[in-house]
Amino acid sequence: MTDVSRELRQLLAQLAGDESALDAPDETPLLRAGIGLDSLGGTLLLAEIKRRYGVDVADEDLNLDCLASIGTLTAYVRARLAPQASRS
Repeated sequence: MTDVSRELRQLLAQLAGDESALDAPDETPLLRAGIGLDSLGGTLLLAEIKRRYGVDVADEDLNLDCLASIGTLTAYVRARLAPQASRS
């Protein structure tokens, strides 16, 4: 598991108040019956991703498709970090 994946899972576990996010499959949905984030949790998640990684998900992904699952969120953040790393 990569650092980004591990960090996002820790953040999700904290926001949801449920440690199961740490070991959940990548296909696990972030909302409702999956991790269980509500709209406030989703907003806090987006704010923390912007703070930690400098990635403004809501500004870049109008449909927020990247919030479908743990895996889609991790892939989205990784893809946005790759160009930043290559500029360094």
